[in-house]
Amino acid sequence: MKKIALIIAFFLMMGSVVEAKALKPKKRQLSTTTELTNFLTPDRAVGELESPTLVKVRIRVNSNREIIVLHTDTDNSELSNYIIEKLNYKKLLTDDIQLDKDYVFEVNFQS
Repeated sequence: MKKIALIIAFFLMMGSVVEAKALKPKKRQLSTTTELTNFLTPDRAVGELESPTLVKVRIRVNSNREIIVLHTDTDNSELSNYIIEKLNYKKLLTDDIQLDKDYVFEVNFQS
């Protein structure tokens, strides 16, 4: 197994959106994608990954513009905890998405 220093290779917000009509035009989506990517930028080793891992993350943005992580679809508890720690209750500066709606996006972690 290789020790990982988490490299987020590609972050897809546009791919799996639960309610696409809740989003504004594509040009505006990029700023939310950028913010989420910045929150997940690695600053420490998370654990060991044998291969690249794609994780679907379900979030909601509350009325205070804070991200609430509802679910991660990984069995790797270290990876799930990392995502929750990095995103939960972080405030979004952009207003690209509607409040109190669920959104799903994918994060690709490279080993």
